[in-house]
Amino acid sequence: MLLPPVDPEVAARTFHRHLDTYWANRDLDSNGWSRVVVDPLHSVVSIPAQRPDGTTEPYHFRLGAEYYDAFPPTVLIVARTEGWPRARAGTTWWPKLSHPGWLALHDSYRYTNGQGQSVEGQLVCFSMTAEYYMSNHSPTESQRWQQGRHTVAATLSRLAAVLSPPHYIGPDAPRPT
Repeated sequence: MLLPPVDPEVAARTFHRHLDTYWANRDLDSNGWSRVVVDPLHSVVSIPAQRPDGTTEPYHFRLGAEYYDAFPPTVLIVARTEGWPRARAGTTWWPKLSHPGWLALHDSYRYTNGQGQSVEGQLVCFSMTAEYYMSNHSPTESQRWQQGRHTVAATLSRLAAVLSPPHYIGPDAPRPT
């Protein structure tokens, strides 16, 4: 599906206002969360994942407001290195999950967009990401993003849930000690 463009100034303002509200209503900084504004349309949010044994490690998600808030934010798992590059499976920056059923991580996913072009890229696959709609998934009515009802908070809450027991296992490759 080809998502409709939005006014970038309005999208950026709405996106950051919703992020600020989410942050203000929770004690995220003291719980290991952080965020970095990359540019007006993008922020990287770091969320601590918790293993069943209580060990935590951060994962980093670049969220984008390219289609916000008509659609959810774009979501890309990124590595905590210069420039926040795309994380890849098989690295310490890629989380290993126990297949929760409502979310999947695809290091490489190919689909045909709304203009008939073949696209390949990372897909954080659940209905609170723009890429879910771009990759021609069909959510049920109860799963569908609803502008005015859902905000970036829904995306972040689902990411935090999957990075907790029983879904989160650990990094896809050992982290250096």
